[in-house]
Amino acid sequence: MRAGVYREAIILTRSGKPGLPITFRGESGAVVTGADIVTGWERVPGDMPIYRAPWSHRFIINHTPEGVPIEHHPDDAPVWGRAEQVIVGERQLAPVGSVDEMRAIWPKLGAANDARRIPSAADPSTWAGAFTADTDAGYLYILLADGADPNGDGMTVQASARGLIFGTNPWMNREGVEHVHVSGFVFRYAASFPQRAAVWLHGANNVLERCRIEEMSGGGVSVAGVMRDCVTRDNGHVGGGADGDSFLNENCLWQGNSWKPINRQWDAGAYKMARVDGGVFRNCLFWENGGPGLWLDIDVANVLITECGFVGNELSGLFIEISHDITVTDSLFAANGVGRAVEVEGATWAVGGIQIAESMDCVITGNTVVENKDGITLREQGPRVLDDVPFYNRGHKIVGNVCALNKGYQLALWYDNAFFGWHPAERDEFGTPEAYRAHLLDTDEQLYDPAQQGMDISHNLYWAEDRPVRFLYGTPWRPGHREFDALDAFREHTAFGVGSVVEDPAFEDEEGGSVERAPGRAGWQTAPQDLDRWRSVLDIAP
Repeated sequence: MRAGVYREAIILTRSGKPGLPITFRGESGAVVTGADIVTGWERVPGDMPIYRAPWSHRFIINHTPEGVPIEHHPDDAPVWGRAEQVIVGERQLAPVGSVDEMRAIWPKLGAANDARRIPSAADPSTWAGAFTADTDAGYLYILLADGADPNGDGMTVQASARGLIFGTNPWMNREGVEHVHVSGFVFRYAASFPQRAAVWLHGANNVLERCRIEEMSGGGVSVAGVMRDCVTRDNGHVGGGADGDSFLNENCLWQGNSWKPINRQWDAGAYKMARVDGGVFRNCLFWENGGPGLWLDIDVANVLITECGFVGNELSGLFIEISHDITVTDSLFAANGVGRAVEVEGATWAVGGIQIAESMDCVITGNTVVENKDGITLREQGPRVLDDVPFYNRGHKIVGNVCALNKGYQLALWYDNAFFGWHPAERDEFGTPEAYRAHLLDTDEQLYDPAQQGMDISHNLYWAEDRPVRFLYGTPWRPGHREFDALDAFREHTAFGVGSVVEDPAFEDEEGGSVERAPGRAGWQTAPQDLDRWRSVLDIAP
């Protein structure tokens, strides 16, 4: 396809064949957009510069049992979970629930030249303006921060009019498509819901290369197969990527996704995947996304993550939950969970550079984990039963990593279970430790002593510069927990830490912004972890 802006949806109905794929190739400057230009604005009566234009689109994700259309997802996001979005120039307007809310927000809007391209939901002074859609009356309303008339010279107002803009999804085509290769496009501005991709190559054996997927209202991209040399950024909800059994994500950047204030405990981050067996993330960067950088949740198995960077994400850089046989090696985890992306809220007590929760047989080796909220964390609230299999932390190998300069603990076992005594709520219920112990004898609640779960946590390097190197064993609200300021004491109490040392890792070029390991440190990370190398992925996209 030649350079130009294509305001259309390309829906796939046919598959290619092995060695004979159906190929879509875009020249530099080929843009497929879900947005149309909106004109014919009229000012609404009153003293505020609110304008409206006819609007015939209605995005419905489901219906109530009574047949009423549902226009947002999830249930607790009635405004930010809608699919509409409005762009003026290159700046996103922020959604509000009604014209009355628009009037109330008007005094809080900042100067237009201070507005961000992507607004901060909690700070109206960063908004270029606000919008709301009245789908019953058939009008779209906007209010610009500088009070400008959207009909004025040089003004371009676009509104997202299409949800799926390329591919097919499971509701349209259950089996999907195979052997479709797509390269060289910019995809943007789709009216997608959270958990619904705007670019969706559902099926198997598909390839997406050298593309940019950006500024969708909800979900960004889903590829069954391979995603290579792509940039996925600034999507309102999860960015997405390649998944399905035996997937490959390679040389890709995820930046600024999940910027909308939608429940982080439900679904968030650059990418969240579930029920996948086999795949690779290689040389990818997860940079300043809302929620975790990468979230492997619910029966993700046999995945390799290697030579990747996880930097400045709102919650954990990597979150492995209810999964097994995940290998993470030669990767960088820096400044995650410390408020670099957006303000961290909610249940963040086990957030770290790498967080493993109720999972089995993971290998974490040769990684650099630096300046995160905590370094490497294990969260335990199990067992969590999945397909009759109890998932809890066991069989992990956490060996040969550098955990340095993390804000809280360098290594933290956030075990919120009965092995460490009663929970504060149980104290009120049972009254005495004796009554609680008697209760445990009469229940099948598992104690899960961490030291008895076949885990190898050894030969790591820890460092905190002029602060104590801190370790956590059990959640602080359980009376049996312990905190340690010395590796020897932690090792003696837990048997974790054989061959580990407290020693300056000798990072190089800290002032220049890159984080590199000095070469020649056998047993620990030796490959350079240079952020500029991953940032250069931006130049790959058209």
